[in-house]
Amino acid sequence: MKITYKGDYALKAILDLCFRYAGSEIVPINDIAQRQNIPVKYLEQIMLVLKGAGLVESKRGLGGGFRLRLAPDQITVGRVLRLLEGPIEPISCSRRHHDGSCGEEECCAFREIWLKVTDAITEIVDQVTFSHLMQRTLQLQKRKTHR
Repeated sequence: MKITYKGDYALKAILDLCFRYAGSEIVPINDIAQRQNIPVKYLEQIMLVLKGAGLVESKRGLGGGFRLRLAPDQITVGRVLRLLEGPIEPISCSRRHHDGSCGEEECCAFREIWLKVTDAITEIVDQVTFSHLMQRTLQLQKRKTHR
C-alpha cells in the first residue's frame, strides 16, 4: 500500500483538528492549511470527503471552518486511510473475498504473503487512534524542546 499526498494530508488535517476538539473550536481551513503546509484548494477537496463520511462538520461564512464530529479516540488511522486511499492492501488479490479474476489464487504462493502483509498493516492502522497520535506528537515536541 502506498499512501498518497491525499491520505497524508487527510491524516494531518484530522490531527490538527484533534488538538482543537476539546473546545469544539471551529477551525478555518486556511489555518489548517498553513499549519500543516497543505495547499488550500487540495485541502478543501479532502475536507469534503471527511465531511461526507461524518468525521468533520463545517460552518460556512464569517467565522466558518471545520471541527471534528467524533472524539479523537473514536477515529483510527485505518478509517481515514480507507476513506481517502481505498482498501488497505498491496495488491487486489490480497482481499479476503477476492473475485478470483486472475484465476491463480488457489495455486499462487505470493497470495499468502500478500494476505499476511494486508493483515499486518490492517492490525496496526486500525489500532492507532488519533488520541494516540496526539499523545505521541506531544511527546516528540517535548523531546525537541529539551534538546
